[in-house]
Amino acid sequence: MNLSSLFTSNSSNSTSVSADVYAKVNKIMQAQNKVAPQLNAALTADQTKLSGIGQLQSALATFRDVAKSLSGNGLNLSASLSDTRILSATTSSSSVAGTYAIQVNQLAKGQVLQSPSVSSQDATMNVGTSSKISFEFGSTTANTFTPNSTSNAAKTVTIPSGTYTLNDIASAINTANVGVTAKVITSGTGFALELNSPTGAASSMRISVAGDSAMQNLLTYNPAGTKNLSQTASAVDAALTVNGANFSSPSNTVMSAVTGTALSLTAKGSSQLTIATGATQIGQNVTNLVNAYNTLNDKLNSLKQGALKSDGSASRTQSQLQAILSSNNLSTQMLASLGVSIQANGSLTIDTGTLKNAISADPTSVSKIFTNGSNGLTENLSSQIQSMLSPTGELSKKTTSINRDMTTLNTKKDAIEKSLTAQTNALVQYYSGQATSTGASSSQNKHSSLFDYFE
Repeated sequence: MNLSSLFTSNSSNSTSVSADVYAKVNKIMQAQNKVAPQLNAALTADQTKLSGIGQLQSALATFRDVAKSLSGNGLNLSASLSDTRILSATTSSSSVAGTYAIQVNQLAKGQVLQSPSVSSQDATMNVGTSSKISFEFGSTTANTFTPNSTSNAAKTVTIPSGTYTLNDIASAINTANVGVTAKVITSGTGFALELNSPTGAASSMRISVAGDSAMQNLLTYNPAGTKNLSQTASAVDAALTVNGANFSSPSNTVMSAVTGTALSLTAKGSSQLTIATGATQIGQNVTNLVNAYNTLNDKLNSLKQGALKSDGSASRTQSQLQAILSSNNLSTQMLASLGVSIQANGSLTIDTGTLKNAISADPTSVSKIFTNGSNGLTENLSSQIQSMLSPTGELSKKTTSINRDMTTLNTKKDAIEKSLTAQTNALVQYYSGQATSTGASSSQNKHSSLFDYFE
């Protein structure tokens, strides 16, 4: 807590506070303000871990999708693109070989809303009454908002009474995990709160606030009524054609345009997709799997030294995946026979000559190492990761635990800030009154007894 901010936002007449009174109160309050830095440090640590868990979940999901795409007949399939800047493609066991002309006309985007700007990023807003922010998602036509369905209940974020910056409000919205991403941006000569909805035309927002009027004035947004936020981007679906046929998608991952193949759109433009099948594709797909695993392993090593250094999630994940690579059903000797070996840092390397010879000698046996009902490498890896990412898995439980701890810490922080504010104002009034009195020693005695009182 900053004493000058307490004076600025809470003193009835901050300009009347003399330098002498300021110095005295500052000295006392610096001694008093010992817990707040500890809470801030704990909150920062939690936010770092929460970010690390999110990065871990994202990396696992990306690798899982690659492993799943190579299960079944997927190992015999490959996809190539004439322009990889426009999209990427992930095949599956149900992909159909052929050539597909793809034109991406529009990327899916979410709605972006922006609050009025304030001069300082640290400017505070006093929320006198606990408030509930409700987010609804639907389609907007002109000034008409249509919710997605009556069963799609509004997602809510509760803001307890207290003093908040824009960053505090953004953190509360992000922590609540309601599908809206909030951040503070520079806007003109000041700062503003920006809210981003999920992608897709049916992800426009209607925001209502029950409780404090300051929160209502900041966040209320109704396409048919009050708009205290301004829209800077509208929500739209992705639009593309495949061999001349039109397709749309609420996200930039399109599952229905090419049978059995996921298209990940990244830019507008055209590209030709070629899906091929046969034993000749096995080597490339094994290489793709190894490269994807190494990308995941690099991320795990980075998280172990960074955001999750004080948390065992990345280490446990790495150990569980390495156990699958060296399990009884898939020994390191079997992988070595294909030219695949495990390095000391957990990464994999390939001897392409050995792999090519193994595929030429017996492509069926090579395929069975990677995909064999439910016992191949790709099935075991994707199944293990799916378990990690499930709502009842370790990572979800850890996320819930961290969010709960952050809520508790923020509640304590709010209570301490209110207490410190009250103490500051009381001390300012006391020393301002004493400034007209005489007797420095008497003032020092009063100082000590007052300090003891606030302790």
